[in-house]
Amino acid sequence: MSQGHTPIDELDDGMDYFDDGFISSPRANALRSRLLEWAFCPDDLDREELLDCATVMIMDSAACVDLKLQLGRVRKFVKILESAYYDNPYHNFHHAIDVTQCTFYILHTLGMFNKTGPRRSSLRSPAETTFPLHTILRPTDVMALIIASLCHDLGHPGLNNAFMVRARTQLAELYNDQSVLENFHAACFSMVMSYYFTDFVLPRRDSMQQQNSHVTSFDYEEFRRIAVHAILATDMARHFEFIGKCKAQYERFVSGSNLPLTAQQHEAERAQLAASILKCADISNIVRPFNISQRWTQRLNNEITLQGNIEESLGLSRTIVVDTANVPASQIAFYETCGRPLFNAVADLVPELRYMPDQLENNIRNWNFIKNNQKVPEIPYGLKHSSTYDLSISTRAGSTDSAPDFLPTRSLAPLPFATSTTSTTVENSSLANYTLHAGGNLSAISVGNETDDDFAASRCLPQDSASAAARMFASTGVPSPPQTQHSATATSS
Repeated sequence: MSQGHTPIDELDDGMDYFDDGFISSPRANALRSRLLEWAFCPDDLDREELLDCATVMIMDSAACVDLKLQLGRVRKFVKILESAYYDNPYHNFHHAIDVTQCTFYILHTLGMFNKTGPRRSSLRSPAETTFPLHTILRPTDVMALIIASLCHDLGHPGLNNAFMVRARTQLAELYNDQSVLENFHAACFSMVMSYYFTDFVLPRRDSMQQQNSHVTSFDYEEFRRIAVHAILATDMARHFEFIGKCKAQYERFVSGSNLPLTAQQHEAERAQLAASILKCADISNIVRPFNISQRWTQRLNNEITLQGNIEESLGLSRTIVVDTANVPASQIAFYETCGRPLFNAVADLVPELRYMPDQLENNIRNWNFIKNNQKVPEIPYGLKHSSTYDLSISTRAGSTDSAPDFLPTRSLAPLPFATSTTSTTVENSSLANYTLHAGGNLSAISVGNETDDDFAASRCLPQDSASAAARMFASTGVPSPPQTQHSATATSS
């Protein structure tokens, strides 16, 4: 490890039970069963469970490329990633776990974790001119997508690209106003991987050779290339450009104009499909069961409102105004304009993912119902009918009609670890009230133990745009990267 870095071994793991038997333990299997449900919501799990969920997903993805990782080291790596996320209302560690779980679920849908399934580590032969598109993915892509999902919003300040540009931050200048945050997240990903993952988490090459001679086939540069490409694709400013690429890819494979694939074409198609998976996962909250989707709507609107408060304090007009009088209409507009084209285009490419646009349409029906009736449906469209509609008892009750069930016989008995005891009935009532009234006055949102607007703004607008990453490196003893501070100049629009 480079001079000046704190040895990661010195970080306190604090988990005595965390040994080589954990990954197949009842706790890990119970968490895995949660991860394989489309009705997954990080709010239902405590911090230790979320850390273990991330660890399970990384370990399972590493198994796809036959990498034997040390569980304690993976766990510490996950803690480093957690430390790089602010406690923003929306762009926080919960969002990272949620996106990673969606990627994990999608890859399971495609059979990528099944060694007897359709995963292929070599190019298709020239004689094969038609095949399911998802089979162009390689085992390395599974690991790349899982870790990219965990890292895709590292250091997010809770402010969008438009703000970064309008406030003339040095990050915006550094990246020439183009995909400012996505470039920043990708840079943070590269630094974290360079400082910790390659030197600490990955087994040394000589060790891998002793374990198994073919393990050396893992190509870190290939892994990084796929991950960075996918992270950069999450920029919503290029959303429709990306949808156009999805449609063009679909046309190529339908017509067969690009078959058989050359090695170069294969790499390009793989990167595009991998990016499509992370792109869908990044905004998957709109295709979750409606009771879960509502939670994310509330969080995002809270974050947007806080950004607006910061913009006004700097003499800028609000980039986005939350229409507190008409939340359903704004949601319907986003779902139809941005969500529907993306999820339909990806489902055309990979029909196994049709459950996502199907749930999107159900959620549009739910928002229309609220708009027209001023109340939430008793049983939202798209949810499986259950005699006990209570997600605190069973997340299975919140599964969608269209999403595949990987564990249909899962016991409804309590899991072998503590779970949230928050009353679902009370929570749903609160969400219903928010849906109709957009949360009312957001001026007293609690940030830590404070309710002061100025303090909340200062917490959401760090003096240093890269301070999230700086804090991460400082907390682990790694020297901070070159400073990219906010410019003190604030201009009006």
